[in-house]
Amino acid sequence: MSDSTRYIVLLEKILSFLKNAKLEYLKASDEGNHAQDKRYLNLQSTFRNRFFQDIVQLLRSLNVVVNNLDTNRLNFEQIVVSSLKKTNHSHLHKCIEYDTKLLALYNEALSIKLSPELENHRDRIIESISENTYFLEKEGIFLES
Repeated sequence: MSDSTRYIVLLEKILSFLKNAKLEYLKASDEGNHAQDKRYLNLQSTFRNRFFQDIVQLLRSLNVVVNNLDTNRLNFEQIVVSSLKKTNHSHLHKCIEYDTKLLALYNEALSIKLSPELENHRDRIIESISENTYFLEKEGIFLES
């Protein structure tokens, strides 16, 4: 597979994870107890939506017909994993999991082709992982390493 094809495939995967992360942040916001936490989580959802739109634009600039992408379907890999793991984790745990997977995908895409826009997305996701981990630790919940 050529680098350009791999890059496009990675961007499509990023789209799928961004969509799912956005929805998970909205669910986490519904779960939240404090208005400040709800605002933060809604803002994170908004960031994921903006990142999604940026990636769509990037794909269009690469002459990929975005309308043909099946971004409305569920991420079946995630469904299988979640059905096998049936955990009691909160939606915030799932947000961190999505962000961690997004971080890996962004790093892989950036290793193929540098992009200031993708770097900004990645940096914001790194901050988000740190902030979300802090939220969980504040509640006395620690992530497994």
